[in-house]
Amino acid sequence: MCVMTKLICTVILIILLVSCRQQANKKHKNTGTTTKDNISTTISTDTSLLAGIIDITIFKPIATKFKYTFINNSGQKERLSVPGPSDYYLEGLLYFDTPTFTTLKTKCLSGAYYAPSDSEKQHFYFEWLDNDIKKELLNSDTSHHGHIDACFGLGHSGKLWLLNNKVLLTKTTN
Repeated sequence: MCVMTKLICTVILIILLVSCRQQANKKHKNTGTTTKDNISTTISTDTSLLAGIIDITIFKPIATKFKYTFINNSGQKERLSVPGPSDYYLEGLLYFDTPTFTTLKTKCLSGAYYAPSDSEKQHFYFEWLDNDIKKELLNSDTSHHGHIDACFGLGHSGKLWLLNNKVLLTKTTN
């Protein structure tokens, strides 16, 4: 009887491990991460993954695409003799329904604002954007764009560019 109990426990453990592995794969199915040395780059459409990087609790996008680059300077690679703080870069495109975007625009424009120059569009011209988004960005004006973010918790290291029911954003370490 003891052998049978061990066998049943082993089978249950294997089933649990396999199911956990499948769940982890499903959780971020729209994610592609590449790692080279201490730099990992993730391109994803997973809003739950983005929620771990910026605050989207108030203005939740209906869809997103973003690129997150993390440079691990923790000193665990031989190339680093002295560890330092890690760096990251976020480029994002967030899609919103019209009511949410209208509210977002009102709130974001009520905070700290500066009038960007037309040349600042280049900071939002991400290589991974679809051509129609790049065209919309190039044809957009600078009247309500590029200001310091007050909506997604990006702080002073973040910037937004508002398009038609879409937001382009950047955030970097200082």
